Amino acid sequence: MLRPGDFRPAANLAPDAFDVVVIGSGMGGLSAALVLAKEGFKVCVLEQHYRPGGCLHRFFRKRVPFETGFHYLGGVGPDGTLTRYLRFMGVYDKLTFQPLDPDGFDVLHYPEFSFRVPNGWGPLVQRLLETFPGERAAIERYAAVCQEICRSSAGHSFQTPEMTLGNYSNVSLGGFLESLSMSSRLKAAVSGQGLLYGTPPERTPLEAHALVIDSMLQGASGIRGGGDALAKAMVDAIRAQGGVVRTRTRVTGLQMEDGSVSAATLHTGEVLRGRHFISNAHPKATLKLLPEGVLRPAYVHRVESLREGVSCIGGFFTTEDRSVPRLHNIYSFPTEDLDEVYRSAVFGAGRKGPKAMFLSFPGDRDSDWSGPRVVLCLGLMAYEEVARFEQTQTGKRGEEYNEFKEQLGQELQACVEALVPDLAGKLKRVEVSTPLTHRDYTGAPRGAIYGVDHALDQWGKYALQPRTRIPNLMFTGQNVLLPGVVGVTISAFITCGLLLGFDYLFKKVAQS
Repeated sequence: MLRPGDFRPAANLAPDAFDVVVIGSGMGGLSAALVLAKEGFKVCVLEQHYRPGGCLHRFFRKRVPFETGFHYLGGVGPDGTLTRYLRFMGVYDKLTFQPLDPDGFDVLHYPEFSFRVPNGWGPLVQRLLETFPGERAAIERYAAVCQEICRSSAGHSFQTPEMTLGNYSNVSLGGFLESLSMSSRLKAAVSGQGLLYGTPPERTPLEAHALVIDSMLQGASGIRGGGDALAKAMVDAIRAQGGVVRTRTRVTGLQMEDGSVSAATLHTGEVLRGRHFISNAHPKATLKLLPEGVLRPAYVHRVESLREGVSCIGGFFTTEDRSVPRLHNIYSFPTEDLDEVYRSAVFGAGRKGPKAMFLSFPGDRDSDWSGPRVVLCLGLMAYEEVARFEQTQTGKRGEEYNEFKEQLGQELQACVEALVPDLAGKLKRVEVSTPLTHRDYTGAPRGAIYGVDHALDQWGKYALQPRTRIPNLMFTGQNVLLPGVVGVTISAFITCGLLLGFDYLFKKVAQS
C-alpha cells in the first residue's frame, strides 16, 4: 500500500492508460481529479450521465432550469473554507456568487415562532441572546464548542486548536443540547438547519452539526448559473490541466491483476487502464463492480450493512409572480421536536397531518434569469413509500406510480401555498421527484439524498474510510465525510492526501 507522498506521475503512459481514473463526476470526484491533474497526473473522469456534476447539475423543462441537489452553499466568505479550496483549484474567480440575505439567509418556521439565521457566529449569538435572553450560558457554550470543533478540524479551518474543550467525537447534538439545559424552543432554533445533513438531533454527531453549520455561517450564497456553473468551471479546469472528462460513459466492471485494480470496463466494452482508481460513486455500487471474491466477506458485509440516510420528495414549480423576492430559504416544521419530525412529519400515501419542508427560490438569487420564477420544495419521504415500484425505470413506472406522484404533488403544492400565501393559486407544478428519481439518476441506494446515514453510530471511527481493502482503490464524496459542497470537497482533499501527503497538500490550500 502506498504511503502518503509516494505516488508520482508515470512517464510514457499508453493512450488508454491513466495515472488516476475517477468514477463519477460529483463535486467530490471533480475535486479529486482537478487536484491530481494540477499535480501533473494523467487523469480521466468517467460519468454515466449526459451532464457532469452529479447533484450539481440542473434539468430543464421548456428551457427553464431546475436544480436537482444544489440549492445554496456556504464557506464562500472572503476567507471561507470553500473559498480557499476553490482558489487553490483555480475556479473561484470563474464563478459569480449571489449572496443570500446576510441578516437571515435561512428562516426557520415553527407553529409558535420563527427564527432568522444571520451570517456569522457573532450575529447568530447576538440574535439568539435577543430571542432567548434567559439562556445566555447555554447559547455561549453552544457557540464556543461548535467553533472549537471547527478550529480543530485542519481540513475545515487550517488552524491549530487554541484550547481543549474535551472530546466530542462520541457526543450527539441532542445529548449536548440537553446537557446545556436548553429550552425546547432554543433547541429548535439551533437545530433547525439539520435538514442540510439529514439526521435527527438525537442521532446527529455534534461534530458533523458544527462543521456544516459553520460553513453556512461563513457566507451562504447561490451561484449565477446554479450548480451547472460550478460543475462547468471544474470540468474546464480539469481539461485545461490536460485531464479527460467523459460523459455518457458507464463503468460496468473493474478488472483485477495481482491484487490491485488494473482497468475499468465501460458499457461499450472499451477498457481503460489505470494505476489508481478513485470512486465518487456510492460504495455499495462500487463494490458491485469488482469481481466476486476479491474482497474479504467481512469487509463486503460491513459496506453493505451501512445504513442509508434520508430520502425525499421534491416539487418543482414556476410562477409569474415576482412581487415578494426571497433571498433566503425557508425551513418549515410542524413541531419544535425535531426528532419527532423525522418520525412523523414525512410525506407518503395515507400520511395525515402537517409536514416538514424546505423551500428555496433559486431564480430570485440569479440576476441574469428573466424567465418564470422557480420555486423548489423538498419534503422527507421514506423509501418504503415507493419500494413497490423499485423494479421499474424512469419514464416507465406505470399508471399507478403516476397517480401516486400526482396525489403527492397536489399535497406538496397545497403545503407550499399554505406556507407562502402570496403564491397561493399562482404556482404551476412542473415536476415531482421521488426517492426512485434520485436513486436512478445518482445511483444512491434507496434514493438517499446524502448517501449513507451520517449518524453517530456511523461517524468517526465507525465511518467508512477513503481507503478500501484494495491498495489502489479509494472512495471519496459524501459517503466518506459529510454532504454538501464543502463536505464533499474536503473529502476529496483527504482522499488525495493519502496519495500526495496531507501536510504537503493542506499547506498549499491554506496558503491559497
